[in-house]
Amino acid sequence: MITVATYNIHKAHSIARGCRLTELKDALMEIDVDIVFLQEVQDINIKRHDDSLGYEISSQTSELQGERYPYAAYGANAFYEHGHHGNAILSKYPIKTWQNIDVSDHRLEQRGVLHAIVEHPKYGEIHLICTHFGLFKGGRVRQAKALVHHVNRTITDNMPLVIAGDFNDWNLHVHHILTGELELEDAIETMQHKNRETNRTKKTPLGRTYPSFIPWFKLDRLYVRGFKIVEAHVKTGRSWHVRSDHVPIQASLTIKPQD
Repeated sequence: MITVATYNIHKAHSIARGCRLTELKDALMEIDVDIVFLQEVQDINIKRHDDSLGYEISSQTSELQGERYPYAAYGANAFYEHGHHGNAILSKYPIKTWQNIDVSDHRLEQRGVLHAIVEHPKYGEIHLICTHFGLFKGGRVRQAKALVHHVNRTITDNMPLVIAGDFNDWNLHVHHILTGELELEDAIETMQHKNRETNRTKKTPLGRTYPSFIPWFKLDRLYVRGFKIVEAHVKTGRSWHVRSDHVPIQASLTIKPQD
């Protein structure tokens, strides 16, 4: 079994509440999965200080790692005078290699695809891709096509793969591209189908992740290939409303046997 989660942390900051890094560290402890896909990680911001921690924050990625996640990859996408932000992958398993691919559609929206390979003690190599797509339909479609091209070029069909992140895909254009061209399974949708087949409608996860105080849009997705989805759900409850403007998706997976 391998457990994963995807979470847009909104740069660990809000105007009303200030720095929420301590709350997000608590959130990761509560989730306690093997691998976390994070978006909007503001790894460096020299203007901000977390009074609750009592010192200047040198790196959000390293702070969120703590002792729980000894391995991490961070891909900076947006750069500015006081720092940068992007996507990160935190892992309990060794990260063998990683690369960050620029898929920005225009200079006002800097986006990237963070691709890492971890070594699982039982399953071997697992490919992980963390991404955050743009706000405009045309850009998202082009970013999806770039992701498809990258996967087809670098990952063979028999390798286990997890693609997770914030796709801003409320109209499902990206969803149809990724599930159609890469034959990915959406973790939440798979659980919905299972629950419908067993008439467990009351427990069917809706997959809505934004806004966190009353989730309505399915902006965040967790896709897999080569895995069996054992369980998947969206985290809910008041404590999650105040940690970010998104709520996370969590899933449990096992490797599918090879044909």
